[in-house]
Amino acid sequence: MATSDSQVDVVIVGGGFAGVTAARELSMRGRRAVLLEARDRLGGRTYTKEHDGHPMEFGGTWVHPLQPNVWAEINRYGIETETFPVVEGLRQAVVSSGHLVDLSDDDVARAVEVLDEFCAPSMALFPEPYAPTWGPDPEGLGDRSLRQHLETLHVKPEQRDWVEAMCCLLAFGPLDQAAATEFFRTHALSGWNAGLAMAALSATKLVKGTRALIEAIAGQAQLAEFRLGATVRRVAQTGDGVRVEVEGGESVEASAALIALPMNVLNSVEFEPSLSLVKRTASQERHAGAGRKTFVKVKGDIGNVSVLAPEEQAVNWAVTYARSPQGTWLIVFSANPNRLPMTAFDDTAGMQEALQPLLPGTEVESIVGWDWANDPLALGTWCIYRPGQLTRVLPELRTTEGRLFFAGADSAAAWRSFIDGAIESGYRAARDIDDSLTG
Repeated sequence: MATSDSQVDVVIVGGGFAGVTAARELSMRGRRAVLLEARDRLGGRTYTKEHDGHPMEFGGTWVHPLQPNVWAEINRYGIETETFPVVEGLRQAVVSSGHLVDLSDDDVARAVEVLDEFCAPSMALFPEPYAPTWGPDPEGLGDRSLRQHLETLHVKPEQRDWVEAMCCLLAFGPLDQAAATEFFRTHALSGWNAGLAMAALSATKLVKGTRALIEAIAGQAQLAEFRLGATVRRVAQTGDGVRVEVEGGESVEASAALIALPMNVLNSVEFEPSLSLVKRTASQERHAGAGRKTFVKVKGDIGNVSVLAPEEQAVNWAVTYARSPQGTWLIVFSANPNRLPMTAFDDTAGMQEALQPLLPGTEVESIVGWDWANDPLALGTWCIYRPGQLTRVLPELRTTEGRLFFAGADSAAAWRSFIDGAIESGYRAARDIDDSLTG
């Protein structure tokens, strides 16, 4: 079945927050769109799933008032938020030099000061952090990895290990493959303040999950049609429009197309003519985000805990998600899953071994989550640029090619890799498409 371009203004490829936001914005401008999403749900790399009586976020989770676009949407739809992790009675600790070190409030405050020192270049590199520009960079920090920048930090071991653990949580991949500028950018977006950056990264979530927000946005896209289970195989630019071909033989024709796919999977679609060399190369080399986030249930009530660990550990963060006498659900972050001593995603014995340096004596009962790095529709977690990718890749990912426009959290100017960045790019793409069709 083919849909005529006389009926459709825009075909949107990808149903994450960028694509769905663009669909709503185009609808409000009177433009008809068809959104094609390969999954059986909207949300992309956000994924709320009910399990054991809890709405668990297998993908993107945290939001914050510092993130203006997502917070505006939360207010627009009256979405309820909550603080997470729970601060009251929180035991904080770090694994340092192989030992578990409990941290007082003063210890954490000093560690945050050290993180400010670590991110000191952010003011010079990102003086206007919401602009799509940066620099100057006379020291070549854009080519420096987080691992290389950590080598410049000379502080007490537990403070250094705490900062390294924070780098693991942001990079969510090997630190020698993640650009130091990614942390500098987040620091700048947070008012050049490490405490605020920590809050923006992991202090507020949606009570009913990210699903509630994306469903609210989609509900207002009244002129858009959403087709789930529609895997796009080919996008061809014709003389006066675009034809998008879907697995199974269906095609959709429109005046323009919005490609709202993760950078890492751009090469999974055939484009005619081919995308730019920079886009194709970026998709081939991928960004650095490839970690694993899991929900782990351990035996008994182990209390309200937040334990960090440096890159040498298989687990870099374990934090209490929900408690009861019957068991405690933890959120567990592993920046480099290759370090996990696990034979399978749900290997409870392997996870129990990995957790011992952080939470000695814990007994793992079950594991749930999503393996984004091996998901063919994602091939990675949130976008963390590699050294050198900021200057080479970001401008090109935002560049229109003929009748093809591009959006996604991976190419946002400000809160790139966050839900906020995806929404920002959806706004921009819809505006640009509407201007193009009007002109």
